[in-house]
Amino acid sequence: MEVIEDGNIMDRIPILLQRDLEYYQKNQTVLSETVCKGVVGGRLDFPRNASFAAVKIVLWLEEEFSIAFKQGSGMFVMTKEDEKADGGVAKTSDPDKFVQLAIKSSDSLLEHLHMLVQEALDHADLPVLTAALGAAALLKNSLYCYVQHVEDSGNAELYSQLQACYKRYTTMSEAVGERVLDLHNRVLSLYILQDSGGRPIDGNTKTVHESGTPSVQGWWLYMNGSRRDLWDTVPPRMAQRIFAGMLNETLTILTVRYCQTNTTETTTKLLLNDILNILLCVAQLLPSICATGSDLAGLDVKHQTRDVRDVHAKCNELFKCFVYRGADLHFLHQEFKEKDTPVVPRECPYPWFTFVSPKLFDKLDDPSVRSTHDLCNKTALGVDLIVLLAQPQPNWALIVKVLMMRDCHLSRLLLIRAIRCMSTDNSRWPADGLWYSVHDRHKKCSGFLCTADGFCRFKGDVNPGEELARAAGALTFILATIGSKAELKSTLCYALEISGRDWAACLDKRQVWCDRRPPWLAGILAIVGSILQFIPPILVNAVQSGASMYQTMSLCLSCISRSLDCVPRNFVNACTIIEGTLPAHINPVGGSVLLQMLVTVTYEEIQKWAKAEAEKENAEASVANGEAHTVHNRSHKPRPKQVRIVAMGQTTTSTSLSFDGSHSSASSIALAVAEALCSIDEDDKHTREIQLLIERAKKRVVLTEQFGLEDFPEFAELFEEVVYEHLQLHSEWIYKELGIQDTCDDKISMNKTPLLYTMFHIGKHPFDQFLRNEWPIPWSKLVSVAKAWSGLEGVRVHINRRTDVRNMKTTGKCNKQLMNLCSMFKSTSEGIL
Repeated sequence: MEVIEDGNIMDRIPILLQRDLEYYQKNQTVLSETVCKGVVGGRLDFPRNASFAAVKIVLWLEEEFSIAFKQGSGMFVMTKEDEKADGGVAKTSDPDKFVQLAIKSSDSLLEHLHMLVQEALDHADLPVLTAALGAAALLKNSLYCYVQHVEDSGNAELYSQLQACYKRYTTMSEAVGERVLDLHNRVLSLYILQDSGGRPIDGNTKTVHESGTPSVQGWWLYMNGSRRDLWDTVPPRMAQRIFAGMLNETLTILTVRYCQTNTTETTTKLLLNDILNILLCVAQLLPSICATGSDLAGLDVKHQTRDVRDVHAKCNELFKCFVYRGADLHFLHQEFKEKDTPVVPRECPYPWFTFVSPKLFDKLDDPSVRSTHDLCNKTALGVDLIVLLAQPQPNWALIVKVLMMRDCHLSRLLLIRAIRCMSTDNSRWPADGLWYSVHDRHKKCSGFLCTADGFCRFKGDVNPGEELARAAGALTFILATIGSKAELKSTLCYALEISGRDWAACLDKRQVWCDRRPPWLAGILAIVGSILQFIPPILVNAVQSGASMYQTMSLCLSCISRSLDCVPRNFVNACTIIEGTLPAHINPVGGSVLLQMLVTVTYEEIQKWAKAEAEKENAEASVANGEAHTVHNRSHKPRPKQVRIVAMGQTTTSTSLSFDGSHSSASSIALAVAEALCSIDEDDKHTREIQLLIERAKKRVVLTEQFGLEDFPEFAELFEEVVYEHLQLHSEWIYKELGIQDTCDDKISMNKTPLLYTMFHIGKHPFDQFLRNEWPIPWSKLVSVAKAWSGLEGVRVHINRRTDVRNMKTTGKCNKQLMNLCSMFKSTSEGIL
């Protein structure tokens, strides 16, 4: 769609919205733009797609904002290409004008979205509704950024006006989300669950059914498909809330239907089969709306959302219906002949979930379990991991929890496998940890709001060894950043020792120059961050000023020494632990792993600085020669340097003694300094300085008693993204290692399940396991557990709907157990009669 980019923004917006409406009327769809996947979700819940009109308005408002506030709003990441392309007609503005402009523009789009939503509701057009939802979410987040800046400026009037506009978009987003939920619920209730042809359980037929009710199967298929669609089209948090509403509302219909249906002897088995199918389906769907493993198991009820709490309550009611209407008479009589009052344990895991998850729970009920701390390792890890992998977006806090809980059990499992099976040919793993895009790292993708960190353009590893290597580095970074010394020793060091590889060779002082380092080492080096970036220009300037290479190396050690207070303490701890594990034949710089790693980081910073300087020098030379237009079409490499060193009357090519930098370029000097750094611990030239630096590093550091997480450096979400993808890719292997998944259907991956397989299977188990006699049912234990969770009224409702109880007088089949049970649970009205 072509739009006018010049002129006043208030003249352009009506034309843009008019063309957007014409496009919708012509094609019955909304023209949309994809948002960069590195931005989607997050604290502000960015959408996956937004309408073309919303994207253009955000771009135009950002341009006006930068003119009015003389800075960006924070929504966009600027690259060198953007800065070069930035230009145009000079404009003037101020915050007052911008706020009025933003409000008018936003209100115009809001009116346009209202019209689109009304059209979509009239035609039950779900794609148009989701497009409008994405547009509203994008403008809402844009306004949120503007509100923060205006609030910081201290203008209360402008703040209140912009805040009111932001609230209108928040209300709009919520309203559209509710309409999407209503549309899904209407389809489920009217066309799937209420279909009379799909409810043979309501009939009085004497036909023996060999399969379950079709409506349950249709509900399962629709819920799976809609979840995938919501995850791909709607902002993640909103998608989760919509799906939670769908599950809760449809489960209400199913619970009422099956708990209040009077069945015959023939259809009772069908009822039990359907209830078991429903419970197994909910166990697969519920993790998608939970926040933690406690929510999934039914623990810590006070912190559960309303939808999660309601789903558990309804499933528990279906579970009691299953037990009381399916158990043989003697099991019920045996349990209820005692007149004791049942105790209802409200703090242990819900029995319906333990019943349908026998691989997760060793016991059907355990009153001693009051929180996830009381669960065994496989169960505690399993419930949290299942919830983590079912979310519409990665939950960073839950990733860290899963990796670190139970003495880093999962981290140890993953690290041992990754280090043992990763690629033997170490790739180029940069020490800064940005591994997604080593080349053209700051190039943007085609998505809107791209952060240019390389992650969004990463297509995945073709080689499994490379993927495992990437995961090993990311796990090492997270463990070294937030783990204790004991945890690092029991995970990383243990995995290295049993890997069967010469893992310590990269820590020898002769390997400082080698950039093909193992990923676990690169993960630790990444903790240093940008602390030593200031060193290269200082060293080059010293050489240009006439300093010898010996003096330059002394200056380098002095710079490192003065930076020790800035080096993260967790990096020092990691180096200390690794040094204690180091084999005797490995000699790091100065005998210290900490100094070895700091020198390695310094070496890489010098190399990066030299490369950047070489590009500048080549560009300047090309411009001087009139060849500026060919700069980007050539691959420039630093020219090999020849260093003249004069010592003891001889001329040699070595950097060990002195270097004449008066006639050399900055990039050549930097490369010479980097080369000299590789031999800094040879011939006892800097022994005393190295010893003093190591002694200073070993000084004890006393932390203040008033500290929190904000005192420690934040670790990049990039590494968590690597770990999250690794967990998703190898989830089934992890489940098998933990012992919480059956070994059936190994050829079917749950990440890419075919539609036909999903239609006839719940997870990896087929439908109708009750009718197939494939699901073990310990009726005596089930009755005991159901009794503990039921009040007297809860038991009476289901017992009185049993076929043998209802038909006791008409069939003539009566025995002592049945009469006792009837007298025990007869209703008040029956007692009066």
